[in-house]
Amino acid sequence: KYQSHLSTNNNDRSFELLDSPGIIPSSIPNQRDALLLAACNSIGDAAYDNQAVAAHLCEWVKSLHLMGKGHMTVPKWREICIKRYAGFDPLQPREYHDENNEMITRLPTGEDMLYFVAENTACNGDLENAARKILQDFRSGRWGKASLQLAPESQQDNGEKQVKFQDLRNVNQKEEEVTMISDNNDYNEISIDRAKQAVKTAKELGLELPPMVSSSSNSDENEKGSTAVKESEVGKGLFDGW
Repeated sequence: KYQSHLSTNNNDRSFELLDSPGIIPSSIPNQRDALLLAACNSIGDAAYDNQAVAAHLCEWVKSLHLMGKGHMTVPKWREICIKRYAGFDPLQPREYHDENNEMITRLPTGEDMLYFVAENTACNGDLENAARKILQDFRSGRWGKASLQLAPESQQDNGEKQVKFQDLRNVNQKEEEVTMISDNNDYNEISIDRAKQAVKTAKELGLELPPMVSSSSNSDENEKGSTAVKESEVGKGLFDGW
């Protein structure tokens, strides 16, 4: 919040300039965006169905992992699901009945996860309780750090890289067919390349950026006895008083 007062020789005038995290429009054309906002508890709970939002959230995060983006969006999701939801692995193909009542092997959907949590945890088969449990776990940080949207990788992404859902409800799928990029080294190399490109572009535009810090320089500083900054301390104090 920022307050400013103006005064002139003739009269006194004052105004308040308020800065808010954002304004949610009354109508959201993209229902995927609306469901994500609901999952983040940014919409009143009377305006959405908990079960639909929880199922969509699980399907969304699963899709991020299948796109190879899980390690940079919700990296601990799979591990937490196995520990917290009675051994449920959202990225492990399971046997299900298809529309013709034939047994097939496929990845679980977000709705499958909702039913599993309801039937195999303290929810005692109650889908509404299972949905609230999933949403509360996500909102309270039990899933770990989470970023549900992807930064654009090209001009064609139109401001945000699209998350593609894969309809696998009637597709036989073996475990080895589920391919994901989970190597953090690959992600680190991509991040360094992007940082170098950003520095190059900034120099071309005449902008000054702080120098890049490589892992080797960090190790040298640690050897000299410098105190390493813990991950939990990064950014601490930036928003004190807000």
